[in-house]
Amino acid sequence: MKKTFFILITLVITFSIIEFSSWTIIKLYSFLMNSNSISQNENNRSIKKDIIDLKSEYEYFAFYGWKKRDIKTKDLEIKNYKRATSKNKNWDLKSKIFFYGGSTMWGAGVSDENTIPSKASNLNHNYQPVNLGEEGYVSGQSLNRLIENIDNIKENDHVVFFDGVNDVFINCQNSSGPNGNELVSKIRRSLDAETNFFNNLTFLNIDKIMKTNTFILLNGISKKIGFEDLKKKNDFKFYACDQKEYAIEVANNIVRHWKIAETLVKSKKAKFTCILQPNPYTANFETNIKPRKVWQQSTLSVYPIIREASKSLDCFKDLSEIFEENYYYDYCCHVNAKGNEIIARKIIETIIQ
Repeated sequence: MKKTFFILITLVITFSIIEFSSWTIIKLYSFLMNSNSISQNENNRSIKKDIIDLKSEYEYFAFYGWKKRDIKTKDLEIKNYKRATSKNKNWDLKSKIFFYGGSTMWGAGVSDENTIPSKASNLNHNYQPVNLGEEGYVSGQSLNRLIENIDNIKENDHVVFFDGVNDVFINCQNSSGPNGNELVSKIRRSLDAETNFFNNLTFLNIDKIMKTNTFILLNGISKKIGFEDLKKKNDFKFYACDQKEYAIEVANNIVRHWKIAETLVKSKKAKFTCILQPNPYTANFETNIKPRKVWQQSTLSVYPIIREASKSLDCFKDLSEIFEENYYYDYCCHVNAKGNEIIARKIIETIIQ
């Protein structure tokens, strides 16, 4: 008994030392990396690493999954679940443009004044942009948020849905389903674990292991020396958009959400625009970004179907190939301040004629 207890204590202490050492190395590496610009390119110097993936600030909401609670920092302010947007000096004090979408519209990686809605505020029109984007949102979540906000939409206002990436990247995984969101697979796993003890051990413990500093350090080292990211090794385990029927279902869901949103907005005598957003896998140039293959394949499988299914929509605008050079700073979809300015300018040119 004493021997077993001694071995157990030794293992705990050893793991704690390894975990603390890994944490120290990761923090030191992050400090050294953050002391330099993400890129020597002037346009990328506005990227804020502390405004990327703020899951710790999420608050649960039924029908949405999550919204961010109030935050106020040097570069970021969120109040009443809306991100601060620059004021339009030409605003007529009544007309607004309501922007909906995921993290690109919300402004992952950029300060408040460099988001798409804020960049739109600096252009020549008399509307005040409002940022109702949220990290990770699919079009169905934006639709729910539109329903919540519908009474604030007035005649001649504009509503913009900027979608594609999250719907395709998330819902091409059948663990989420063709009309799911980022939390669906986790909720399904949790519910399954309540009735199956061994599933609980398998799934939850693997997730916990992958969050340890030791795993993060070892995975980081393996990536640096050329091995595959262990977190992505099972990317295709639940991939289903190689099945044509499933890919069509994913595409049809986003198009259906746009149709419903358009009907609601037009009932308020306002104008609606639905936009297929760009990502590195729609680019006609070399991005120099190492692709995440499952996201690349998801885009190639579903985006053409979305384009075809949206031809009958009055609201549809395809901005998936808007860029002529690289403004992406990651392998998802997020762009720097200059990229957001280009998108904002094109949206304003499109909706205000």
